[in-house]
Amino acid sequence: MLIKKTPESLQRSLISKIVDEGRHIKSRYGDEMRINPTMIICKNPSYTDFERDFGGWKACGESYLERVENLIDVAVEKLKKTPYSRRVSIPIWKPEDHKCNTPPAITEVSFLYVDGYLHGTAYMRSLDAFNYFEPNINFITFLLESVCRKAEMEMGSIAMIIGIPHIYFRDLSRVERGNYKDYYGIHELGTHLKEDYMSTAWHSALEAVYFNGKIKKTEWGELFEGQEESKFIHRLFIEIQNLNENRIHDKAPFTKKYGIEYAHEYVIYAKAINRRVSECILKEGETYTYAERARFCERDKIKVDQLYTVLEKLRQNPYRRDCYIGISREWDLKLDEPPCLRGYQFLKNERFAGLFYLRSNDVYGAMHANMYAFSLLTEYISELLGFENPAYYHFALDAHIYSEFLDDVKEILMPSSPKFFNF
Repeated sequence: MLIKKTPESLQRSLISKIVDEGRHIKSRYGDEMRINPTMIICKNPSYTDFERDFGGWKACGESYLERVENLIDVAVEKLKKTPYSRRVSIPIWKPEDHKCNTPPAITEVSFLYVDGYLHGTAYMRSLDAFNYFEPNINFITFLLESVCRKAEMEMGSIAMIIGIPHIYFRDLSRVERGNYKDYYGIHELGTHLKEDYMSTAWHSALEAVYFNGKIKKTEWGELFEGQEESKFIHRLFIEIQNLNENRIHDKAPFTKKYGIEYAHEYVIYAKAINRRVSECILKEGETYTYAERARFCERDKIKVDQLYTVLEKLRQNPYRRDCYIGISREWDLKLDEPPCLRGYQFLKNERFAGLFYLRSNDVYGAMHANMYAFSLLTEYISELLGFENPAYYHFALDAHIYSEFLDDVKEILMPSSPKFFNF
């Protein structure tokens, strides 16, 4: 996790990290230096000296701005009505972008109101840190500024979750470097945890939220008693190095059987993982599943089995940067229960890895099962491609524990010991 005050210093820090730690990768656009998925945060976002055209990327017939301009007012109204909302996330990626040679690098921009400021967080499947840092952060700044102005909120920080940060070899002689420091642990603008196992990662996430979280209201208060408030932290980024051992914590609120069924049915549609899906896969009573959004969404004008398409892309070239699966859709902004998972990406650097981006994550009730299912999908894709020992990355914009479960979490973190006289 890199944290800097200004966009300029943040870019120099990211470039320096890539130069120092990057791995040589041959890509279709030229040899590059590439590092693992990274979260970067700008405390005081402002426009750089780049040309002030905030339309952004232009390919597949549209610009960033054209894709989001009709959604800005919807996001603003939601924030005005419920400032503490976790449901304001604007999708940019569309399933048909898989048919485009230059799909959008920014796939999602999410907003969260914390400590009197509205903060913006963008998922970027790929970022050329030398040539395209400025136009991309300018667009995110413009979008955050526009929403803040219309919602009458103070502008906060900007973060980017970058799947593949890179620099081309041809640009190395021109880059401007700066000092950088990787932050691990808890910061008011983001938390970065690195763990060997999924079970310890879940335990560390519980600790981070329980001991450092802030209390706020939720949108579930009128429906679920005990969920009127939650304790939360902003921007939780977790790396898990070993998926094969210690998968389930002994206090996890789910069984292995449930985890496998949830993964196979709701997330993957596993019986067709190695073939294209071309029909509806929703069961009676389901409005959507993550698998449906990834494989065959009936509401999409152009239907693409994104997961199978990504698998085929990776078979051709495992180092491709466009292997992203979009779960979110533009109509989610108007839903009372939009998908928590917004999208995910498979990528190859030193190791094959899966990176999953969530706008909201119930750390006690859902996160462990989510991680189990998402990592199982990562392992399946890795196995189909012939790779071993994949890594897993998990990001949650709002990681929280509902008030009704705080005592359960306390018992996990600080179990009570029986006294002698109890016997």
